[in-house]
Amino acid sequence: MLRAWLDRPIRPGAGPVTLGPEESGHLVRSLRARRGDTVVLLDGEGLVAEGRLAVADGEAAQVEVLKVSRAPAPAPRIILAQGMPKGGTMDGLVRSVAEAGAAEVVPLMSARSEVRLEGERALAKAERWRDQAIEACKQCGNPWLARVAPPVSFRAWIDALPPAVPGEVRLTASLEIDAEPLARVDLAAAARVTWLVGPEGDLAPEELAAARHAGFRPVTLGPLTLRAETAALACVIATQVLARR
Repeated sequence: MLRAWLDRPIRPGAGPVTLGPEESGHLVRSLRARRGDTVVLLDGEGLVAEGRLAVADGEAAQVEVLKVSRAPAPAPRIILAQGMPKGGTMDGLVRSVAEAGAAEVVPLMSARSEVRLEGERALAKAERWRDQAIEACKQCGNPWLARVAPPVSFRAWIDALPPAVPGEVRLTASLEIDAEPLARVDLAAAARVTWLVGPEGDLAPEELAAARHAGFRPVTLGPLTLRAETAALACVIATQVLARR
């Protein structure tokens, strides 16, 4: 399935949709799409537009839209608050959890995070992570774009977190000794699941205490210690499975 990103609304009856140079180049040059090929356009807000490639131009490809539909918002809504791991692994983490169906990713600078981002560097990273989320949408066909927040300190995020609303479940992927198995958590009726995952070395004791105070329930993903990016993906996939039992 050929998919392309649409960065503006579709007006019914407005004729073929012209893609920008970046999407056109990816569709025609990288994916080798040809005139007459079926193309699906996504806008990250639930829109799914099916059509045929009318003009195979690597600078201004045109898609004749044949059918437009809107997908329902995903349920439950999965939010991942992630202590940023070191190196460049946050890029792959964002892309993988977006493919798995996360609705929102909040990059956290926690006590044990080696990565510190501020100012223009933080904005540039947030834009790069948004690009990763867009690529994930096109890869897996998810009509809803995962929102990636600008990096924020753990303390600022937890202090600004409002009280949990009815239908919201808050969980910490925890190495704490009293963490209970995730399978014991009832997610079948959850409308919103917020996950908190630490970086390498996990969250600091004072951060874990603050999370409990904010209503986060420590759970274990199994007997093995996972890398931060592996744990994040496991949390999202496990939520998708357990919420649909």
